[in-house]
Amino acid sequence: MSEDGSCHTASRQQAWSDRKAVLMSNSTLAEAASLGLLVENRPQYFQCREIDDTPELLEQSFGLRYQVYCLERAFLNPEHYLNHMEIDTFDAYALHFGTMNLEGELVGTARLVQDSVAGFPLLQHCSIFPSETELYRPENTVVEVSRLSVSRKYRRLKIDGPYGDHSAPGVYAGKERRGEHAQNEGELIVSLYRALYQASKRHGITHWLAATERSLHRLLAKFAFPFRLIGPQTDYFGPVAPYLMDVSEFDQVILSHKKPLLDEFLVGLEPQFRPVPRRW
Repeated sequence: MSEDGSCHTASRQQAWSDRKAVLMSNSTLAEAASLGLLVENRPQYFQCREIDDTPELLEQSFGLRYQVYCLERAFLNPEHYLNHMEIDTFDAYALHFGTMNLEGELVGTARLVQDSVAGFPLLQHCSIFPSETELYRPENTVVEVSRLSVSRKYRRLKIDGPYGDHSAPGVYAGKERRGEHAQNEGELIVSLYRALYQASKRHGITHWLAATERSLHRLLAKFAFPFRLIGPQTDYFGPVAPYLMDVSEFDQVILSHKKPLLDEFLVGLEPQFRPVPRRW
């Protein structure tokens, strides 16, 4: 221990983080119990929400995107973003999300781009199979999931991909770097998808469109996200292919309870937006 007692200070800070995490988990458990859900009793170190009403967090989101897309992955020229914030035309038509850690730092971000005169980003780069019709049905409300970014300090190894999983580059936000807390794999990325899902239910969104790497699609399939291929692979920020997901199909996956982690997607969602079992 140092003479200034820094070890004791660190221990107190860690103990405070433990208590805060457990309290958040207990709150989740209480609501889950009222819904009849069996949510795992584990600490939660990340919280995600829409951030368009908080300019400071929105700027941090653009800054994280600059770090990932311009500096780390070199998809975009950093000289075009002198303020170190990656912003494009589609942000004017998007819902933005941020995942915060226990210290209130924004460590993950994503957006839902809504249909507009600007169209969808991926349609500028990806082609769609001629047989595809669901994407264009007027009764569907489609958004594109894009700019998914995770802070580098939450990746476990130097060989981890941009979302934290060396075995699936481009997708998986892994263990938080907290010593004994580094045990809840995927919690950061799952927190983002939970917020995207809940926002979709609140805004009446019926389908997700995404330009997805094969590794990301494999991981999402592991969690039973029902994305389906709607076009050939192309080079758009790396090799990706366009996928479409019917949110109502994902509703039924959640309600099946086959993936217990997905039970948490219903916690915090207002009763009028919760899915109901499909009657065949």
